[in-house]
Amino acid sequence: GQIAIQTPRGEILCRDDEIVCKRLGLSKKSSSILLEYEVPSQKLLAHHEIHVEVDDVATARGNADVEKLKELHRPWLASICSEQLSKLVGRLRAKSASAEGPAPQDDRPRRPRVKGLPPVARASKRSKEEEVRKVFNDVGTDGDGKAVSLADLRSYMCDYLGFGHAEAKAFFMRYGAENSLSFEKFREGYAGLNPFMLMQRKKEIIIRKPGSLGGQQINLESIDDCEVYICDPTAQAFADFCKGCMILMAPCESSVFVRDCEDCIFWLACQQLRTNNCKRCTFYLYSKTEPIIETSEDLSFAPWSARYPKCTEHFKQTKFDPHRNMWNAVFDFSGKPDRSNWRILPFEEVAELHVHLDEPEAPPPEAAGLASVSHEQLCKEPLSSGESCGEGVANIPQTRPPLPLAPKAGAQVHVHILRDEASTREVGEFLKSRAK
Repeated sequence: GQIAIQTPRGEILCRDDEIVCKRLGLSKKSSSILLEYEVPSQKLLAHHEIHVEVDDVATARGNADVEKLKELHRPWLASICSEQLSKLVGRLRAKSASAEGPAPQDDRPRRPRVKGLPPVARASKRSKEEEVRKVFNDVGTDGDGKAVSLADLRSYMCDYLGFGHAEAKAFFMRYGAENSLSFEKFREGYAGLNPFMLMQRKKEIIIRKPGSLGGQQINLESIDDCEVYICDPTAQAFADFCKGCMILMAPCESSVFVRDCEDCIFWLACQQLRTNNCKRCTFYLYSKTEPIIETSEDLSFAPWSARYPKCTEHFKQTKFDPHRNMWNAVFDFSGKPDRSNWRILPFEEVAELHVHLDEPEAPPPEAAGLASVSHEQLCKEPLSSGESCGEGVANIPQTRPPLPLAPKAGAQVHVHILRDEASTREVGEFLKSRAK
């Protein structure tokens, strides 16, 4: 039969079988499954929201609700099997049942975001007691200088510094005791408050929100099994000796250096990417010039596929044109005549990252306005910047990888959603699911 779809340009009529499901995602805030679909004959790309009841009564009904949803939303879910839909419903109900920490965009009093360099910009294990005491007193709200609460720490770290709730909770759980944090224990963890130096972290969720870095350089070193979401532009970025991590970098005005990293997934936007001695890493890349790889192997490349609040604004701020992306114009300084050290990621393996931040009036990442990755985009010829790579390259063979095969009918980009909350979920669960 025919259905009517309301669009900004008016009502469109189409047949049920003309609707092609592209991607599925979850919205905990609205307790909904978000379905992106296409009507090729109308050149329409749109979203359909499927509300899911998440209370205990609904959970007890189990599969009965899944079949009801399939019937109510039949034109959009015709190609989605009951098992897949059941898993999505289960994940949405599990997120609702296990949610903790502040709700996004709550009405609690908030400190304004830091302007310029924060007081902890040089925090290290060698910081003097006077410096640490001054920051500690600023964190607390009761003025006695003896201890601070979790609420005080969250206000300082999450609102003022622009860290994530998971990091604030982890700091308090590690150094606090009996619902308070003493100066002595605060000083023990003080080096970890440096927003620009992320070193020797394991199994943590780390966020830097818009306005938290002030356009400075950021360094990641010896980060294992972590999720790092840098949602603020930087002058330069380094990622060294990272293993098993997911790392998002907002637009970087110059180069991002990735060295000695293994089994990581990166979402990077930069003037140029330079890798050295990396293995089994995936790069969802925006690069204004040719990416450079060296002594690296088993790398995968695809276009930038991340969205977060102010993402579009940051691309404009750094004068990055999303339509002129040199992600696949890779130059390999260790090139071989008989094989390539990198490949183009097949469409079925592409993942899109959506980051939801606990910020006042923060727009959803879906509003970022950046196009999703398509198979056609993966197969496009590389662009040329017309610039030199900076070294003599005449005798270095460049063996390009074959183009990925066309995806199966109904193939979708997987959407990974990150929410800024004090979650108890397992860190790195997305990486593990992709490895299966």
